[in-house]
Amino acid sequence: MTRARGLKMTPQRRLIVEYLRGAVNHPTADEVFSAVNEQLPITSRATVYNTLNWLKAAGMIREVFEAGNVRFDPNTTNHHHFVCRACGRIDDVDFDSVGDVAFCALPGRQEIESYDVTLRGLCAACQPVA
Repeated sequence: MTRARGLKMTPQRRLIVEYLRGAVNHPTADEVFSAVNEQLPITSRATVYNTLNWLKAAGMIREVFEAGNVRFDPNTTNHHHFVCRACGRIDDVDFDSVGDVAFCALPGRQEIESYDVTLRGLCAACQPVA
């Protein structure tokens, strides 16, 4: 995956990529660092940040900005996000399940190239029991 795109695969970078492949929680860089360090304690914070930046620049992950934090999403397909206001969990939402806003009326001659929608509410686990 990354070797073909020009990144030498060290054991640390391999763990970072493997962790991100299995991540569904949109981890922060610090969460990636902690998870990788549990398996390989010699991994530096700089290695994690540099690898995340390289993967983002290569289009292999994308950033999600939420509540002042940068989170990383290995799902690079077009999709939106749902954020639970109680626990902070972030889930992917299918792109087609949200109405199309690309053709909304904008003043002037703006051209929309992409858009992200963040839905907010309570996840199933945080909803009160009826």
